[in-house]
Order: sequence, then structure tokens, then C-alpha cells
Amino acid sequence: MDHGKGIASESSAAVREHKKWTTDMDFRLLNAMIDEASMGNRIDGSWTTQGYTNIVKSLHQSGLVGITKNNVKNRQKSLKDKWREIHDLFSGLSGFAWNPTTKIFEAEDEVWDMLIKAKPSAAKWRVNPIRHYKLMEDL
Repeated sequence: MDHGKGIASESSAAVREHKKWTTDMDFRLLNAMIDEASMGNRIDGSWTTQGYTNIVKSLHQSGLVGITKNNVKNRQKSLKDKWREIHDLFSGLSGFAWNPTTKIFEAEDEVWDMLIKAKPSAAKWRVNPIRHYKLMEDL
């Protein structure tokens, strides 16, 4: 089982550790977050102290013993940024359909070509699956 690798990087103030997250780790994190949100531990888009504590505890119980509150906060920010990019890109666009099997937004080649011409950064989503899209959407 992959528990993510810690990678140390030096900064002027201290050594910081960056956690390498896997798809499975993201799945566990998102499910723990959804559980906590359903219990009322997310208020106005922010986690309560108890919510963070419970998320970390849930991850530890699932075998991810090295995860800290800061790891959770940092990964949440990364996932939120990714979600915002995807949502802003595809929200309200006609011609695209979400395929839950391939985990890719699908469209006719002409539709993709027009989008990529207007927004070149969209090209990566034509071929790269968006893992856990529905879980991120639920949050």
C-alpha cells in the first residue's frame, strides 16, 4: 500500500515536508471530507477544528498514519484549485458531456478544437482523466 512519500525541501526559515498524494489517498481524503461535511463540521465552506481532527483521524484509521492537519489543508487547497479550474472551464459550455467511465469531458473534435484555441490550457483535459470529479463536486 502506498502511503505517499514525504519530500523535504529547504526554505530560508525551516525544512518543510511535502506529501506526495496518490489517487487512492485523494479518494480517502475526499470521502472523509464528505462525511465530515454531512455531520455539520463544515460551516460556510470552512472546516471546524473538530472537522479537521476527524478527517485526520479517519485517514489514520484507513492506514494513512503519517498525514497531518497541514497535509490535509495543503491537499485540500490543491484539489480546490484543480476543481475551480475545471468548473470554470466547463461550467455552462454546450457540447461537452461528462463520461463517468473514462472520467473525461467528451465533445466532438471541432468543439474541443474551438475551446483549445480560445483557452490553450484546456488541452490537458481532453486526454487526462479528472479523477474523483463527482466527489469534488459533492464538496
